[in-house]
Amino acid sequence: MLLLIETANISMKEIVITGTTCHVFADVVGAMLADGLAVEALVDFPERVMISDTRLTIGHLPLGNYEKVRESFSGYSTAVLTYSDNLQDRYSNELTLRHFVDTVQAAREAGVERLIVVGSPDSQAFFVSDLRRLDDIDWVFISTEGNYPGRVVSEVNNPAFHSAVYSEA
Repeated sequence: MLLLIETANISMKEIVITGTTCHVFADVVGAMLADGLAVEALVDFPERVMISDTRLTIGHLPLGNYEKVRESFSGYSTAVLTYSDNLQDRYSNELTLRHFVDTVQAAREAGVERLIVVGSPDSQAFFVSDLRRLDDIDWVFISTEGNYPGRVVSEVNNPAFHSAVYSEA
C-alpha cells in the first residue's frame, strides 16, 4: 500500500501494505485510514477487499511472479507485510511459507528501507529467524495480540523498534 503521510512534523512517506485479504490486513488498513493516512494496498484478491474509503487504492500483488513483485515494491521506503493469524487457514499458510522469503528479498532489491511484519505470535519464530539474518534493511515484527493495528500505525509514524520484535516493555 502506498501511504502518504503529511503532518507538520513528518515529511511525506512512501509506504506499501500487502497481505492476504484476511482480518489482520483489514484491521491494519482500517487503523491506518482512521489515523488519516492514504493507503495503497497490494493483495492476492483485490475484489475481496470490503473497505471503502477515498484514501484507499487497491491493486493486485502477483506473488508467483518475482519480477512483478519487485517492481510492485519499487519507489516505496516502507513495506507493511500482513499475514493471517489463523493457523488453520491452509491457503494463507501455504502462501506465506512459499513466498515470505522471496517477498522480503524483492522488497530489498526494490530499495525498501524498512519492513513492518505483522503475524501470529505462534509464527513469530518463523518470521524473525529470517528477518534476523538481514543486515541491509530495517525491520520490526508485530504480533497480532492486543492493539496490533495501533502499534503498526505507531511504527509507521514514529519508528521506535529497529531490527527487533515490538514489545510493550
